[in-house]
Amino acid sequence: MTTLRKTAVSSMVELMGGPAVIPQLVRNEMDLLAVAIKGISVQAVRALQQHLGFSNKEMSVVLGVSESTLARREQTRKPLTLDEGEKAIQLSAVLAKGMEVFEDEEDLHFWLNSPVPALGGQKPKHLLHSVIGRNQVQDVLGRIQHGHFS
Repeated sequence: MTTLRKTAVSSMVELMGGPAVIPQLVRNEMDLLAVAIKGISVQAVRALQQHLGFSNKEMSVVLGVSESTLARREQTRKPLTLDEGEKAIQLSAVLAKGMEVFEDEEDLHFWLNSPVPALGGQKPKHLLHSVIGRNQVQDVLGRIQHGHFS
């Protein structure tokens, strides 16, 4: 595993609230899988939500869970399901890549909320509810990072 990848995984954990929210040692993607299997807390989702500037509704759409279910889990401290946890981890990867590319949350928010030609004119934030959409957003971020206008 490269140092760059370790840095990406570390960034993902930090964006989900860091060791206070994810107390397990996370060095790589297999460790992230173990965290998802154990159950990610709603606190991690709220940390991502804050970084992304998403409303409760937008966050629940991305995770594929109702706002009331997410609120109930937060209140009862029940963790996310494996599927929801994996979505949160994938979202943290997109966010980490976006922060790496734009180096500023405000610039990233602007981009996420703007139509992007390389995404068929869609706003990136509207594609984050699906695996394919998240992958496409990450791909475009990679192209921007390497100097290919998207």
